[in-house]
Order: sequence, then C-alpha cells, then structure tokens
Amino acid sequence: MKTERNTNLKGLITFILGEPPTLFQKIFVWLMIISLLLWPPVFFMSIFFWDAPIRSTADAICRWGMTLTIWLYPIYIFILIRLSLKLSKKLRMAWLFYFSPLVPVAVFCLFYTLGISAYADRKPDGCDPSTYERINATYSLDVNHVYYEYDILPFADPCTFKVLSDYYAIDMHHVWFKDIIIYEADPATFVVPDEDISNLAHDAHDYYMEYLPLHVADMSSFKQVDYKWAIDSLYVYYLEYDVLEDNHPAPIGDYSTFKVLTEFYALDSTRVYYKNKVVEGADPSSFAVMNEENHYAQDKHRVYCEDYGSEIRDLKALRHKSMDYGLCKAFHTDGTTVYNYRLLPMPKGTDFTAIDRVDPYCEWYSDKKRVYYENRILPRANPKTFKVFPLYHLSEDKVTINKKSATYSSDGRHVYHYDSLISGVDIASFVCGYDFVGDQSFAFDKNQYYEGRQNVRTEKLRNGEYDISQ
Repeated sequence: MKTERNTNLKGLITFILGEPPTLFQKIFVWLMIISLLLWPPVFFMSIFFWDAPIRSTADAICRWGMTLTIWLYPIYIFILIRLSLKLSKKLRMAWLFYFSPLVPVAVFCLFYTLGISAYADRKPDGCDPSTYERINATYSLDVNHVYYEYDILPFADPCTFKVLSDYYAIDMHHVWFKDIIIYEADPATFVVPDEDISNLAHDAHDYYMEYLPLHVADMSSFKQVDYKWAIDSLYVYYLEYDVLEDNHPAPIGDYSTFKVLTEFYALDSTRVYYKNKVVEGADPSSFAVMNEENHYAQDKHRVYCEDYGSEIRDLKALRHKSMDYGLCKAFHTDGTTVYNYRLLPMPKGTDFTAIDRVDPYCEWYSDKKRVYYENRILPRANPKTFKVFPLYHLSEDKVTINKKSATYSSDGRHVYHYDSLISGVDIASFVCGYDFVGDQSFAFDKNQYYEGRQNVRTEKLRNGEYDISQ
C-alpha cells in the first residue's frame, strides 16, 4: 500500500514536469503545490482592485492584468514550471528552473507600476498630451491650461502656476482652494502651514479657512488656539463655515486669559463665549460646561443652553422627560413651568406628561391639546393629525427624499411655516425642499410658489416628471 502511494506521488510530479524529477526538483514542485493554499485569500483581496473609479482604458487593462495574474495562478503555474524546466535544459542553466515563480510576480509588478504611472492616468479632454503633466492628485497642467481634477481651472496661468498643498495653489495673480479663487488672498505672500499644526492658511494681511477669509483685525497678535478657536487682541474667531460666512466675530474681553473649555464654549477673565457669541450675563469664575452636555452650561446664577441664559438655576433639580438622548433633547419642569430642550419656557397649560417631539429632528412639539413650534403655539393645529412634510432634495437628474422638512408642516387642514399659518394652500399637491443646482429652498402647490423661484427642475417635480427615490 505504501509503495503504491509513493508511486502515485512520484507519478504526479513526473506528470507536471513531463519527466522523472531530481530530488531538488521534487521538493521545489511540492512547495509550489503548497503555495496554492495561499491562493484563496489572495483571490479575495484582488476583488478590491476594482474599488477605485477607472481612470482610463490603460488603467482598466492594468487592473485586469493584475487580477488575471492572480485568478489564473493555479492553472498556469504548473505549465510555467514545465516550460521553465525545458528552457533551463536548452540553455544549460539549471538554476533558471527555480526562478519560474518570479515570472507571475514580475508580470504583476509590471501591471501595477503601469497602473499607478502617468501612462494610465485619465487625461482631461482636449489637453495637449505632449506637455500634459499631473502635479498631484488634484491639479495638472499642459502648455495651454491648468486643470483641477479633469476640468480647466479658469483664469489660471500654466507658466506661473504652483501647487502649495493637495488643495491650495497659486499663480502670479490668484490663490485657489481646490477650484475656488480666494479673491482677497495675495499669492505673493500666501503660506500654507503643516496641517498637523494648523487648519488655517494665511498671507500678509489675513488668515483663511479653506476659501473663507477670517477678516483678522490685528495680524500681529493673531493666534490659533485650537482647530475651532482663534483670537487676536480685538476679537474671538470661531472656525466654522457658517460662522465665518456671517463675519461677526465676538469682541474679546481679555486676550491674555482666553481659554477653551469645549468645542463650543470658551472664556477669559471677563467674558464667556459660545461659538462667535458672547454669553451675556455669564460669570466666568463659576462657569462650567455640564458633563456630557456640550451645549449646556451652568454658573452661580443660572443654566445656559448655547448662548441663552435661562431662568433655571439648577437643571438637575427639575424633572425630565424624553431622556433618550440625554438632557439636551429632553423636556423639563419645576412643577409649575415646562421648559423645552432649549430651556425656553413653554406656554401656560402645556401638559408635561404628554408633550413630545412630533419628529426627532424637528422643532415641532405636541401634547394632547396643542401643537408648538419651539415655545410658540400653532394656531388651530390638531395634534392628532399633525405631521411634518417630507423634504425633497432636487438635483439635475433626480429627486431624493431623505428627511423631514424643518420649516413646513400640516395637520391635514392647515399648512404651517414654522409657527405661522399659511392660507389657501392645496395640501394634496404641496411640496417643499431644496434645489441644489439653483442653491435655493422651494415650496409650492399646483396653484403657486410660496418660497423660491420657478425653474426647469422645480417644474419637472411639480409635473411629476422625476423618478423619486427614498
């Protein structure tokens, strides 16, 4: 029996090589057979070669080359071994036989090298291939144009164009963040610091968060405290897009004692700040942010929600309702007055036992008898039938519905804009949402527009011509 098994094993190696093997050849072939145990996990990993978008035909060919080199390995490896044995004998180079496994490795590396090279890179339509050069992952140029990704970068001069980072670039006249010109910035003095140190770039007269200028009042004293806060001798700057677009920094109290408490709160010896607002009446010496409640704070006088100072002296002494998301989303009562999560007092008669949010992400609440927006009663609203309208997101070629409106609601008989009743609305055909192409909110029914302006996309939606997806 043992003799028969050995004969079969010897026959397998002979079949693969086409001739009886030497001892070293037999060991080598068995190692190649054992290597097949690694093939299934490598096969699985090769699927991820196709995750990134295909940039060009050459890129697709290189990916297929790498993929098939792995997928077909169990088939061609033994053919390759036999051919390499014959070649080694013909050339009288016995060592050549043992280098046969390097062939698929070399083929794989060749396809990989070509795949990451400029040869396989997608090129902008109409570029000059003889002078085209990719500078980094986002910018490229030729003799005629500069390109952001694969589109021409308007007004850019290829002769003086220089990349400062992955997303910042300059030429003789302009500074860009991605494909947006920072018109206020001076390219001659523009500097991009190490991202590990700062998220702000600057020139000789201002600082910039991406494409937004901070409008720094005193450059000589300006300093970034952390990734959300910066100060100079005159102002506190909160580094958030919406805040910077408003361009209303808070006047600073004491530059030398400024200290960050959390992502949203900071203070100095004379003032407390919530983002870019001064928390009026707050006492810096006793002010503290509540544990795990980033938008709630307390001093010796009162409790604060964001920059609003409430009439509540001790929030934890009150009763709370709807605590699924902590105090910051709960209702509170001292037994006489009900407070919403912003700590605003609700109208007299609000039923603390029944009040709750109509929708988890909107500011309408209801109890058994009334509907409220924040702490204001909606006239004639029926809490039993009250609902928030879906919000339509409108793009060039499709419409999606992925959340509820923050501005429009209805009880089936009336339509409300926040807490205001809108007269004459046809509820059955009423639609509200946001047009991303036109950058505007809209609301309309079959009769008229209540918000926004009529355009091709909103009319397509109004006429039911879009395929709407959830």
